[in-house]
Amino acid sequence: MIGAAELVNGIWMGTVLFALGMFPALFENVIVSLRKFANQFSPAPIPSRWQKQSQPVPLKQQPWLAALGAAVSAATVILYFVG
Repeated sequence: MIGAAELVNGIWMGTVLFALGMFPALFENVIVSLRKFANQFSPAPIPSRWQKQSQPVPLKQQPWLAALGAAVSAATVILYFVG
């Protein structure tokens, strides 16, 4: 048996996983901001001749992650009402 707090927690986790799997572009700005924040604390800038010139890789839709999120949410609701 799970309580109301676990129900809310499971639904939120499932929703976040579902959103990450279906809409990865929503979180692209968050990733860019975290990289900029982390770069502020780097010890020293890397000389340009040592920097690897790379292009950012676009985030792809992950259907397995969306399915996992839906499964977590559904299992949480089922366990709440059955238990």
